Amino acid sequence: MKIIDPGPSRKGWHRVQNALRCPRLFALSEAHRATTPMSPALIRGSLVHIGLAHYYADVEALSRDADSEYYSPDEAVALVAERQPSQREDWLAFVPEVQRVLEAYALHWGAERWEVVDIEKELAANVMDDDWNETYLYTQRVDLIVRHPITRMVYFIDHKTTYRISKKTTGRYTLSGQFLGYQMLGKGLLGDKWGGVMLNMIQWPKDSTAAPDFTRLDLPGAPFAVANFKKTIVQAERVIRSHQGSTDPMAWPGAHNEYTCWTAYGPCSFHDRCQWGEP
Repeated sequence: MKIIDPGPSRKGWHRVQNALRCPRLFALSEAHRATTPMSPALIRGSLVHIGLAHYYADVEALSRDADSEYYSPDEAVALVAERQPSQREDWLAFVPEVQRVLEAYALHWGAERWEVVDIEKELAANVMDDDWNETYLYTQRVDLIVRHPITRMVYFIDHKTTYRISKKTTGRYTLSGQFLGYQMLGKGLLGDKWGGVMLNMIQWPKDSTAAPDFTRLDLPGAPFAVANFKKTIVQAERVIRSHQGSTDPMAWPGAHNEYTCWTAYGPCSFHDRCQWGEP
């Protein structure tokens, strides 16, 4: 049996976002990628993504009247948690809750008839920088690619876990580079067969007795932002190349503003380093 645990794409939006947010944050994140602890929210979300990848692998196999070559969603979630080289106990602690959410998800969406085209698929584009005579690789991994059974239009579906689904949810993601990148790649690769991006929202249960909630949201279009998105990628790559001669991340410039150094979730993970220098 196989397991789906692909990790981030090679040159994706998170990398671009960090470079635009703060050059030093980018350099520190790259240098400490393997040792930075994962937050509880990120661990739970990662387990749900793994479970849903295996759920849709089962759906795809069933559509062909074939046996799936992958572990079941429950088995995959437990195995990935068990195999973690660090924070293993944190991962294992969330397994029962994630398995319960995945069971509820299968009951909620079990009757849908989307055709599964691909799962955890990395897409890539070469972005030209004419002024610097450079070509930059940009990649994104799509959680799920599906085809509508009647219209035959193809959609990218992004799984999102949240503590609360609200009317403001789509507004949060409309101008997110992650979703602008999906639209840029989708239109470029699929042309007239491109249907758009959907958010597959999963609301965590409030407690062990409550039920999770599920909904699908079509992401509003952002034609101007999509048309100019390549400029955003170029700007980020120029920032990286302008400073990559320095092997010391702390020598990269810091953004130093309250929106970068302190977020809605608290301080930047490297806040103390920028305040006091290297420990």
